[in-house]
Amino acid sequence: MTVTKVSQAGLSLTEAFSGVLQTNANFVDQVIFGPAVDGRAWNGLWNKASVFSSLMLATIEDEGSNTEINIWDLTQQSAGSPSTTVLATVDLSAAATPTAIAASMGYLIVSSEDGIAIIDPHSGAWAERTTGWPRTLSTSTTPALTNNDVEDVAAGLSNQPAYDPRTGGPMPTFGVAYGTGADIGSLLKDDGNVYDRSGTVTDGQGVVVITNAKIGLRHNSGGGRLEISDTVIENITADDWGFGDIGGSTTGEVPGLGFDDTVSAQGNLVAGGSDAGLTIISGIEQTLGNRANQGGSSVKITRAYNSGHMNTFIKGAWLANSVTVDRSVQANTLTQAGTVTEAAVESGAELKGYSGWSTSNYVNVASNSDWDVVGTGACSMSGWFKNSGTSSTEGLMNFTNTASTIRFLVALVTDGTLVAIDDGATAQVTIQTTETYEDSVWRKFDFVRVSSTERYLYIDGVLVGSSTSDAGSLSSSGNLPLSIGYATGISPLTPATNSTLSLCRFAAGATLIATAAQVRQMYEDEKGMFVASAECLLQSGSTDAVIDVDVDPLTNKVLVTQTDAITIFDGLVVDSKPTVNSGSSEKGKLWGDLRAEQNSANAYVTAPAVDQRQVNEMVRGLASDLPKGIDLSKAKAWLRLDGTGTIAIVSSYNIKSVTDVGTGIYDVFFAIPFKSDAGYLMVSAIGGTAADAVANSAATMTRHSLRMRVYARADGADTDVDPLMLVFFGELENE
Repeated sequence: MTVTKVSQAGLSLTEAFSGVLQTNANFVDQVIFGPAVDGRAWNGLWNKASVFSSLMLATIEDEGSNTEINIWDLTQQSAGSPSTTVLATVDLSAAATPTAIAASMGYLIVSSEDGIAIIDPHSGAWAERTTGWPRTLSTSTTPALTNNDVEDVAAGLSNQPAYDPRTGGPMPTFGVAYGTGADIGSLLKDDGNVYDRSGTVTDGQGVVVITNAKIGLRHNSGGGRLEISDTVIENITADDWGFGDIGGSTTGEVPGLGFDDTVSAQGNLVAGGSDAGLTIISGIEQTLGNRANQGGSSVKITRAYNSGHMNTFIKGAWLANSVTVDRSVQANTLTQAGTVTEAAVESGAELKGYSGWSTSNYVNVASNSDWDVVGTGACSMSGWFKNSGTSSTEGLMNFTNTASTIRFLVALVTDGTLVAIDDGATAQVTIQTTETYEDSVWRKFDFVRVSSTERYLYIDGVLVGSSTSDAGSLSSSGNLPLSIGYATGISPLTPATNSTLSLCRFAAGATLIATAAQVRQMYEDEKGMFVASAECLLQSGSTDAVIDVDVDPLTNKVLVTQTDAITIFDGLVVDSKPTVNSGSSEKGKLWGDLRAEQNSANAYVTAPAVDQRQVNEMVRGLASDLPKGIDLSKAKAWLRLDGTGTIAIVSSYNIKSVTDVGTGIYDVFFAIPFKSDAGYLMVSAIGGTAADAVANSAATMTRHSLRMRVYARADGADTDVDPLMLVFFGELENE
């Protein structure tokens, strides 16, 4: 163990500490949890003497015939070593083979061959919960699991969780993944219902995650893909909810290396691992929709390459530590003409850059359906370049026909500025930067076409130009080869003679490829790869297999565990490489600079040279400043209306009358007017009796009244609905 003591301006800070919590070869899983992680107290307490602390670690051990759960205080140390006195120990006598543990709001969920057990301290001592909700479940309980073989568990919160009188806070939702049976998993909602997701699990390993108020379950098909529910948890009210696929090795829209062995998530960031390597997904959306909404981009990382962010509907990811290989799942392998030079992007960096472009040294791939019939739809090109000085126009990346009548390209022109051209059947639309880029500095371009009438050009994540001119259709089936480093067969573009390129990608689909926020995030994540000595690959000396991942809830850094290496990624760059303690690595957890490690010999904790209690108090203070939501007690008017047929006010406050102006159009008059026409908030929840539930509304307000128009999602036609619920806030005339 190591001990470090630091001083600043005569002030002695709490020692850093590290050491073994317990020597034990039987650890199975662990979780960092507590009020500090949840961001709010349990029943008004941030700690309770001898029962719980603000920050804890729970470990589970396989003792042969039973499961032992130990709860450790991570805020306590003794002479520079972590406290080895447990807060509590709970034994599960019926669970002979534990598999996983997760936690939220003080509830620990532990999985085994006997179902799941819920353990909490909310009755004054840590104990298994067998009554009330949540509680221990199996195939013989009510509600019941569909299989007792539970391989993985998850815990989190929906957007609108039920109130939990035990904690005074939100009630968690849990997910379970099965190892066998007719279902791949179940959702244990905060209202006491259990909903199952059918599917055959053939390899005996389930993975489950709750992220951004959605549930994800790994499916055995699709190369270890993760099924993310296409709606948020509170909207799941039946078995077999809809889903979108991400991260599978054969999943085209949002590809990866599979989630076969492990997964972790915080917000819209998901990380997972398999024998093939690490997958990072960024941009999990809460909106309803198709698979494009499930993940904004994906990254594959092995010991050999880092793909960089691949946009949704990726069609090719090239120059990622290979001259020709496509790192997407489309297998659009490039052909190398001549010899392109490969070298580190900067001295000692793991990422490679490609140069030496000429009329005889370039890479291209034949036209195919992935991009030669984009039509009026969406596509994007992105990549990194540095240029030492242009003497003529240098083509960086393009697809084009030989006549240059249909083309989509990015190039540097003779004055050092960058141009992006969208040249469809209707017109050529060009966006050109004002800044020049001839200073040998690495920069990222993103040319995003949303449709034939909308496109954007970004440099280093910043919007530098846009256009809404109509370029028309980008279609010429069989006639649009894609080139990098040289626009073959067209003029006046010449090779990228003075440019070095890396991480060039192309995506195309029916919907928006990348938002401005996603472009900025991708740039921020990737830029650290282009500096001297930057590491961006898996750091194992022997394998690509990732056996555990953990996304830090404070920083979004990703802790990656391999048998012989522990690596922490910040964005797509290696932040640090903690030394593996005795034994083979198995699990790892992060909480800021505090790290818990589980290996084949012991449980190990290392904490930074700060006052961890102070850190926890800071988190508590931040939590107390969070928005408290809408306080309906302060509403100045509200209405529930049945707008179908002869309209009827079901209930109301400060509403004088409602007039039916026409189909889906209502005039609402206030009994006491507001002081002004603006400055008050209206919250509406609208439901419909038709299958196309109403999703949109438009309103015109004055201080005396509101005209509300309600229309259907499908066609925008005004539609009568029931119920129509409105809530108004502001200052009334008589106040």
